[in-house]
Amino acid sequence: MPFTPRAMRRRDNKGKTPIFRPSRNGLREAILGLLAIKPMTGYDLSRSYRRALQQIWYAPLGQVYPTLRKMKRDGLLRVSVKIQRHRPNRKIYRLTPEGRKLLVSWLAQPVALPRMHHEFIHKLFLLGNAAPSGRGEWVDAYIKRCREWALDLRRAEAMLKPSLEGPNAESAWFQLLSLQHLCRIVECEADSARQIAEEIRANGAPRGRRLGAPREAENAAFAGQSLSPGG
Repeated sequence: MPFTPRAMRRRDNKGKTPIFRPSRNGLREAILGLLAIKPMTGYDLSRSYRRALQQIWYAPLGQVYPTLRKMKRDGLLRVSVKIQRHRPNRKIYRLTPEGRKLLVSWLAQPVALPRMHHEFIHKLFLLGNAAPSGRGEWVDAYIKRCREWALDLRRAEAMLKPSLEGPNAESAWFQLLSLQHLCRIVECEADSARQIAEEIRANGAPRGRRLGAPREAENAAFAGQSLSPGG
């Protein structure tokens, strides 16, 4: 039976078995993960999230402090105050044993497939409404941004590798693996977009219809086929 802190418990249809319930916005899990690395202030949590997780795990950062207060009430965090003479005092958050158990329980759940807000695919889906002359250049600009991002990720990878020799080597290793996976995704994105640009330049649009005015039968998204997992 998975562990469920008191504020995260609900009952199944028979009213007997506690069931794990992830947070709706994902922020609680992001906070649990970051605090598992080291204790942090609310400001440090927001900054670390923006640097490490924002591109792969969306959460509403405006809710950091309300979420921290709720997690403390739920027994997931404890707070200590660092007194500073010439600066405001700092509240430092740490995981409680209950909070760490919830993190481990969440990690043990089956992994969901990605839920994407993929603007490039969305606009490519509708690119027949754009002027033909600029379509290839539009894809080229996206390729350039992907490649620049991949270079930034590779630089971050090089900076992280020395941590494999430090006291937190195991944590750093898994962070490195996640960074390398993201980098490969971005590099694959750039390569796929390059193939699209080549296809557009080599073949243009299919003949036999006027661009911008598709027939009703042709206008059905993906001919009625679903792109979602499981149909």
